[in-house]
Amino acid sequence: MLTLDGISRLELDREDMFGHIRSLGTELVRAWERSESLELPPGADRAKGVVIAGMGGSATAADYFAAICNVSSERPVVVSRGYTLPNWVDGDTLVVISSYSGNTEELIASYDDAWKRGAMILAVTRGGKIGARADADGVPVYPIDYVAQPRAALAHSLAPLLRLGLILGITGVADAEVRDAGASHRALVESEFEPGVPEQRNPAKQTARALLRRFPLVLGAEHLAPVASRYKNQVAENGKSLAAADILPEANHNLIVGLATAADVADTLSLVTLESALYHERTSLRFDLTTKYFAEAGIPVHRHQVGGEGLLAQLLLGTAWGDYVSAYLALLNDQDPSPVPQIDRLKAELG
Repeated sequence: MLTLDGISRLELDREDMFGHIRSLGTELVRAWERSESLELPPGADRAKGVVIAGMGGSATAADYFAAICNVSSERPVVVSRGYTLPNWVDGDTLVVISSYSGNTEELIASYDDAWKRGAMILAVTRGGKIGARADADGVPVYPIDYVAQPRAALAHSLAPLLRLGLILGITGVADAEVRDAGASHRALVESEFEPGVPEQRNPAKQTARALLRRFPLVLGAEHLAPVASRYKNQVAENGKSLAAADILPEANHNLIVGLATAADVADTLSLVTLESALYHERTSLRFDLTTKYFAEAGIPVHRHQVGGEGLLAQLLLGTAWGDYVSAYLALLNDQDPSPVPQIDRLKAELG
């Protein structure tokens, strides 16, 4: 049996993905401090709504921000994935174009759409075509200074959004909560998830081994719904394995009916849940019942209890679960977690 303890497997991690996922909490604090320089377009304080256009890791940061705004903002905050923006976007809308590379074709198109609609625009990027276009158009640009795979730069896409939320008064997230969330992430990964923690005491290593050669279905709810999607994405990009994600309570209105033929997939499917003491009590009950039904159908169940005192901390701690499980899964699959050749091929064939 391949061991996840020691350094032999870690030699596969040639681009130091473990270093990036380890530093998420630290980098969020650093990026938050740096985001004090954020400049918004004129009139942004009067925006009637905020649209964040993003794909991949940038969209994950936008989802996290929207989840926080969902419980605090009196203005709509929505995430746009694709080539066009919602039809209601106009001159009273703040549109954030969040593209790590600055060359994402969907987001270049979204920038053009926002410009044609006369929206207020902010670009968050390392540069590329979007950065150059924004500079030429006099659109404010918040430059990301972190070098990594886009999904590993989550903190640096999220921090300027949190700063925007504070400036506009649509979230209550400020210095203390950011620092507490960063500290909570560091404490969790150092005590439980890091490679130096042996497998017998490392739940991320244990979960990765249990998911090897299986198809994980990840369930989240409420503020952790986007974390379930991130978990699924990390299993794919880091772990080089297919996965899926769904949301409770919605999944109780459709997905569970599929358990009628669960015996056909019991040897390959696993259920992973992200659970929180902050959930509505009825949501928590639904997790109890849903996991019971899956177990009765012969599907292995892995329940992750996500700690943390507030929404931001829980978003980071839930992220740590998916980050580390997926990275260890890569090592078990004899893969470097960083490269994404399938995406590179797709981009080349799109032209």
